[in-house]
Amino acid sequence: MSQTPSSGSILLRRAARRRLGLLLPGVITMSIWQVCEAIVPVAIGIVVDAAIIPLSLPMLIASIIGIGLLFTLLSLGYRFGARFCNAAREHEAHALRVELTHAALTSANLPPDRASGEVLSIASADADTAAQSFAQLGRGIASVLGMIAAAVFLLIADPVTGLVVLIAVPIGLLIVALPSRSVSAKASAQLEAVARAGRSASDLMHGLRVIKAMGGEPWSVRRYRHTSDEAADAGIATGERTGRLAGLGALVMSVVLAIVLIVAGLRLLEGQMSVGALIGILGMTAFLTEPMRALAEIVGLFAQSHGAAQRISQLLTDIDEADAPIPTAATSQARTTAPAPTIDFSEEAVGVRSWAVGEERTVDFTTAFGALTCIVAEDPESETELLAALATHARGTGPDQMIVSPHTVDLFEGTIRSNITMILGTDDAPVTAEVLAASGADELLGLVDAGLDHRIQELGGNLSGGQRQRVALARALHADPRLLVLHEPTTAVDAVTEARISAGLKDLRTSRESAATIVFTSAPAFLAAADSVVFVPTTGPVLVGGHAELLAAADASAVDASAKAYRNAVTR
Repeated sequence: MSQTPSSGSILLRRAARRRLGLLLPGVITMSIWQVCEAIVPVAIGIVVDAAIIPLSLPMLIASIIGIGLLFTLLSLGYRFGARFCNAAREHEAHALRVELTHAALTSANLPPDRASGEVLSIASADADTAAQSFAQLGRGIASVLGMIAAAVFLLIADPVTGLVVLIAVPIGLLIVALPSRSVSAKASAQLEAVARAGRSASDLMHGLRVIKAMGGEPWSVRRYRHTSDEAADAGIATGERTGRLAGLGALVMSVVLAIVLIVAGLRLLEGQMSVGALIGILGMTAFLTEPMRALAEIVGLFAQSHGAAQRISQLLTDIDEADAPIPTAATSQARTTAPAPTIDFSEEAVGVRSWAVGEERTVDFTTAFGALTCIVAEDPESETELLAALATHARGTGPDQMIVSPHTVDLFEGTIRSNITMILGTDDAPVTAEVLAASGADELLGLVDAGLDHRIQELGGNLSGGQRQRVALARALHADPRLLVLHEPTTAVDAVTEARISAGLKDLRTSRESAATIVFTSAPAFLAAADSVVFVPTTGPVLVGGHAELLAAADASAVDASAKAYRNAVTR
């Protein structure tokens, strides 16, 4: 997996590199369009001098054919150039949305200050805004080349006028570009305000039942109205600043054109150019309005894209930092020097190496394919560290290779079937009876009318906690990865159901000789079903063995602190 961009500029450069296959032909064809646009007034001036004034019919016919070919090339250049650049924009927006969604869904510890509404806002609005720069990149470069072509013609037709253009246009562009930082800042503030409004709406909807039960509707309305008004004010501020930039661009453009027209008029009065040259210069001057106006707009759009890219980069960085282990004061020195846990796949097993579990202590263990391993850790931070390492590794692999299913259950509006298969809009996606039985979801289907096609409300609001856990577990089992990692998958179900699920899950997963399963749990039913248990006490040696074997060791030994700690940790 590529390294997370540390800034918006780096993210945009990375995006440009991976869209070169579309951007290069887009820039080339858009440049052909703009240069042909610049040549049009020149061609008209040549027709006047070579065909109309001399009244030459052959030259007129040749001129008509030439202009027809010029407009054909011009039209095709814009058509395919816009198509390439827009394709780059859409592909990059999709890639950013997938990257953000994948990072958020596979993060073991989503930053606590990043609510789902804000993540959704960044993965949609910000991704689209950041990618819009690619739709304008070809147009911007083409505008610059068109202005260069115009300046070259003016230099040839009249050196003085051309020199004025070469001096005035860069100065004008510099004046327009200077305020772009303020536009970027305002755009970032607007996107941040929109994300806060989304976060507020998500929080309110998530707790809607509690709010209504407590009579908190007026408070929630005032709270959301306040955040919504802030987003509206930020949008107005961005629009105002963008409008000022566009107005400044129009003013600068008008001043430059006025200077060019004055110089050309004086040169004409001096008799130093032909009628055709005058027509070409006037047409070229009129042409310059389009690329200059386009560049003024593009500067503002690029500023907005940079602001959105900065927010995307910051979210990805926050997710990476949240997944990184945070050492406590007691273990900071040991964890600073200890390597991060690593996960390696062989033909027969999955190995976890260098798992730091305390001062100067690391754990290595192996989970064989076709086996179920349970992990019990007294220190929650050690458990979180390994979960984060597993989640980070999973982000670099496909779902058929490795899945880390978090303890927090996320269901989506749709049906039970779509929440298991993650395929929307179909009622025939198969879910095997073995998956339903192993997850305990078959009992849920017996309680609803439509079976797998029973409608699930947003966030699974019409299901109990245990029912949501069973649907989420069925989703993980249905994906059928080589390595499945579960974190406390049955805390909301009763003991009888938990025992049935643990036995069914082991039968399903161990029936595949190429599948390994790791469960972080202290539930006796899972521990009893496991082929091996890895127990990590706060102090003392790490224990590895069967559940019954570890309990027997605790009963037989009066001095083994680790064995005693294991019995205390798993006894309910």
